[in-house]
Amino acid sequence: MKTWIRDCQAKSQRPGFDHVCTKGWRFLRQKMGFLGMSTINEELVFLVLQFLKERGYNETAHTLERESGFYFDMKYLEDMVLRGKWDETERYLSGFTHFSCNTISNVCLWIRAQEYFEAIENDDSDKASGILMNNLKVLASRRKGLFESMEQLFKSENKKEHILYSQYKGTEVGRILTMDHVKEDIESDSLLSGKLKFPINQSYRLFNLIIQSWKWQHRHCIHPNPIINTLFVDHVCQPQYNLSIAQPAVKKSIATSLVTYPGQSHISVPIPDDIPKTLARTLNEESSPMSMDFHPILQTLLLVGTCAGSIGLWNVRSGKKLLSVNFKVLDIGACSTTFKEALLENPLVSVSRIMWSPDGLFFGVAFSKHILQVFSHSGGQKVWLKLETDAHVGRVNDLAFTVHHSQLLVITCGSDNKTKVWDVHDGTNVFTIGDRGAAVYSVCPHTKKVFHYVYSTFVDGKMKGWLYDNNNKFVIAVFDYDTPGLGCTKLAYSTDGQRLFSCGTNINGQSFLVEWDESEGTIKRTYHGLTQNSLSVVHFDIIKNQFLAAGDNHIIKFWDMDKVELLGTIDVKGGLPEKPRIRFNKEGTLLAISANENRIKILATDCGLQLLQTPENGAGVPLSYIVYPLAIPAYPQNPTQLYRWPS
Repeated sequence: MKTWIRDCQAKSQRPGFDHVCTKGWRFLRQKMGFLGMSTINEELVFLVLQFLKERGYNETAHTLERESGFYFDMKYLEDMVLRGKWDETERYLSGFTHFSCNTISNVCLWIRAQEYFEAIENDDSDKASGILMNNLKVLASRRKGLFESMEQLFKSENKKEHILYSQYKGTEVGRILTMDHVKEDIESDSLLSGKLKFPINQSYRLFNLIIQSWKWQHRHCIHPNPIINTLFVDHVCQPQYNLSIAQPAVKKSIATSLVTYPGQSHISVPIPDDIPKTLARTLNEESSPMSMDFHPILQTLLLVGTCAGSIGLWNVRSGKKLLSVNFKVLDIGACSTTFKEALLENPLVSVSRIMWSPDGLFFGVAFSKHILQVFSHSGGQKVWLKLETDAHVGRVNDLAFTVHHSQLLVITCGSDNKTKVWDVHDGTNVFTIGDRGAAVYSVCPHTKKVFHYVYSTFVDGKMKGWLYDNNNKFVIAVFDYDTPGLGCTKLAYSTDGQRLFSCGTNINGQSFLVEWDESEGTIKRTYHGLTQNSLSVVHFDIIKNQFLAAGDNHIIKFWDMDKVELLGTIDVKGGLPEKPRIRFNKEGTLLAISANENRIKILATDCGLQLLQTPENGAGVPLSYIVYPLAIPAYPQNPTQLYRWPS
């Protein structure tokens, strides 16, 4: 490195030096086989880099960055500079010296000058002398005056009163200023600046490609759920011999499903009347629905959060949209610098989760970037922004409401590996539950008698539970389990709170719907019938204390809670995505299903159809709810923002 810099400095005064130096390095790298790499090879390197970083193999990833020269990690360089890792900094830079000799020379000058001043600050004359003669001297031809001043500083008897040292602001400030200069030089380099942006936006892209490959290999196989044990050879399904008696095909309808039992032929099973199966409404949203929730009391009001970050409130009875709120941060000044930078880099924000509070007076919205918002609702077309906070660094993955000693709390979790609990009324962060090294995927509060629990699931497939103490604090985790398949998993209790279920999908595309034995921490039942080569996570919900439902393979599947076999399916006359999102109302009489082309299909039972035909403010809307919000201070005296859908 030092010899190379010295050679470049000797030639730096020649016209066209930058072009010659860059061209020379290009020639060398072409002979070494680097420049001749095809685009596909470069993209493979990026896929491997993403895999390494997602798995935490950061040092290996940075070595690959340096050796390939395809991607320059500015954040990694900044971390090394701010920690004073000068040798590591120069070693990382050495992988990119083919871009511009001048740029690397300037960067090396900045970092070694900072190291020199720190040695002077610490009265380490031997180290200062070594840096001056072995590192800075080779750069002297570019900054001859600066080198001479540094040499005079070293020879001075009272170094810390020298005019050059008087401009030094100390280690911490000096490293920050050094990094500012380094960043400016790198970003101004026309070739190196093109290596600063990582091109892959989709998480687990390599795994998704592998799953697509498996699907392609499996396209001619007769076995519906292939068992794949290795990547080292192509997958070939072994012949499966079906000993069942062939029966004529039975056509599926919206009210009847084909169910296969082991060793039997296809049997037509009517779907029970307690399950919504009549298509009653189709709602047209402006963007693709990401999360939905029915009002707990006014059961024909449906909240919808979309991929564009907008919030919609629908009256399912009339099929009309009552309210539409686009994503907006009211107090951007109170938000973190990290959030502002993320918003500038990519202004697209989507809704991760939307949910009503148990009494229906509030609803919370978790967004894909940092923000949690809680609105109060009057029962009509008006909502007030009650709470807005920069809740997590990165994505807010989930939220849930709970009541503790008459205090309404909202629980959130995020990609910053934390679970947080907030007081809805004053916005304080009541608790923050620790960092276990993985992003928190979902939260589920639960109460047993006088005990209050919070369960969290993580993207690595772990599930942990915490118990509140009497002082509103969390004690040590009461359990730590592995979820089936170690995938992204969500939890839900039956309506009576007695049975716990989970549904999730792992990075291999395997999906699991199970019932837990909480006392033992074991799986009580594993339900059959989910697709085992999914590209996205399966969504599920519960109908009171009797049925389970999941959106899978472009249809809705149902199970009786007490039986592991698939009860039946509904295709809703087609038009569903691979993994449709679903949500029942509290009584299980209505089912909202996300469909293609930004639509939401509403299925109903016979009771649900009667509910949809009930006149406004009739028997289907309790009068107590209409009056109740007006009798309590449910809204701030001076609301931050009033949203109203134009009439």
